[in-house]
Amino acid sequence: MATSSQPPRPPIPPSLPRTGSHLVAIALLTLALIVLVAGLAVWTSLRFLSRTVQVQVGEGTGGKKEIALKTPVGSLDLDIGGEVDEARLALPVYPGAKRVKKEGATVNLDLPGEASVRVAAAAFETPDRLEKVKEFYKERLGSAVTKFTERNQEGKTVFEIKRRGEEKAVELGDVGGGTRIELARVTHGPEETN
Repeated sequence: MATSSQPPRPPIPPSLPRTGSHLVAIALLTLALIVLVAGLAVWTSLRFLSRTVQVQVGEGTGGKKEIALKTPVGSLDLDIGGEVDEARLALPVYPGAKRVKKEGATVNLDLPGEASVRVAAAAFETPDRLEKVKEFYKERLGSAVTKFTERNQEGKTVFEIKRRGEEKAVELGDVGGGTRIELARVTHGPEETN
């Protein structure tokens, strides 16, 4: 009896497990689910905001812009270019200084559960020299000044007053032989009643 001898076959290398392809598929599905949920959340939020946010833009006297934004989480009122008087600023205006038009504003920000923030700012100019105006503010503000800077990075003289719930600033700068006066007041807390 003759036996045919076949040459031995080379061993078949073991196949690698395919677990990586399942991990990639799971990761892609998870990523797709996250994107879908995030997209739905953004869409729902935008729909909610579009129905609950009120924006009013108006033009007041003298060309000033009034903007009111009311949301379920608070409100923001802007009065740009409006009159900002000495009482709102709670700072003295240099005698004879003329208000720079369109460079004044009041901002009121109210958030539930938080202290309200109110900002009033205005700019004035006078033909008087900087030294004379600086002496006026030194005398009028006196010991209330908590920080005085003779010349900041912009070359302005700055008086700062900081108290609990209130910050005020007076900035003085040279303009063509005269002086530019910038006054600002920031208050934290309930709105004042006059």
